Amino acid sequence: MGGAKAAMMEHEENVAMAASYLVEIGRLESCEGHGTIYGGAVWDLEADFYKQVMSDRNRGDNGPVPWAAAMKAREYTDLLKEAYESHPGEACFSCEKNMAD
Repeated sequence: MGGAKAAMMEHEENVAMAASYLVEIGRLESCEGHGTIYGGAVWDLEADFYKQVMSDRNRGDNGPVPWAAAMKAREYTDLLKEAYESHPGEACFSCEKNMAD
């Protein structure tokens, strides 16, 4: 069970790094007050998105995603898609809740 838990933790860390990268390139947003990442799952990711992220990955350790340099291309794009889709919403949920109250 230890190996499965380690793999799960590594995957969660990779999703977090992918989400941070998506914030950096403007595909997701981050609430400054709460640290919540949102903005995904609203639109389909276009072909130019995949060109950009693959170009960044192909720069290896000198690029903006050195953590993805050793990943297979499909694994990397699936990870980015998972990070994008797991951060839905048009705004920070905490900020929306506070505004409604």
